[in-house]
Amino acid sequence: MNTVTQKNFLFGGAFVWFACAAMGCSESDRPTLGMVVGTVTLDGQPLPQACVLFTPVGPGRTSQGTTDTAGRYALLYLRDIAGANLGEHAVRITTASEDNGGKESLPTRYHQDSKLIATVDSGSNTLDFILESQ
Repeated sequence: MNTVTQKNFLFGGAFVWFACAAMGCSESDRPTLGMVVGTVTLDGQPLPQACVLFTPVGPGRTSQGTTDTAGRYALLYLRDIAGANLGEHAVRITTASEDNGGKESLPTRYHQDSKLIATVDSGSNTLDFILESQ
């Protein structure tokens, strides 16, 4: 994800949050969410500092998480609200960030040209991604 895309994504998320706050968004206004956690590995090793994005195939907002040093992530629907919309999602995983100058260490098949799909069910979901550099 390039810096412009990240800024647009962050701006869009901030806009949604402020719009919800202004309109009095409550828990009952939100869709039912499934909690999503998992691990991302690259060539058998944990992948730290990767952004994991779940975008619903149908309507709904993207949820995202960032992997820790052990490759573990947990998705957030909004800033302080964990989870993702129920149903099928297109998944993108990227290591490009402002912190590393926008350098991507993953093949495009995991982000720009991603064909990764995941299904989020109600309740808790553990969705691991085993990536290969070749």
